[in-house]
Amino acid sequence: ETVVITVEDRGDAPMPVLLAVTLESGEARRVTVPVDVWLAGARRHRVELDVPGRVERVEIDPEDVFPDVDRTNDLWVRGRGQR
Repeated sequence: ETVVITVEDRGDAPMPVLLAVTLESGEARRVTVPVDVWLAGARRHRVELDVPGRVERVEIDPEDVFPDVDRTNDLWVRGRGQR
C-alpha cells in the first residue's frame, strides 16, 4: 500500500524534515525530506511511502533535533488528527 504524507514549510529557516511513520504492527519507518526541497522554493512536499500495513502515527522530528517554534502541529495519530 502506498501512503502519501504532505509536509508544509511554515517557517523561515529551511532545514531537513525527519519523519517517523509508525504502522499498526508497531513497525517504524524513518523518512528524511532533504533541505534542498525547501531551498528550491517549495512550501509543500509530498512523501510517497510504500508500507505493508495501516499507518497509525506520523511525527515530525520525534527526537526534537531541529528548532521549531510550534511543535503542536508535528504529530498526526489515526483517529485524533494533529496534536
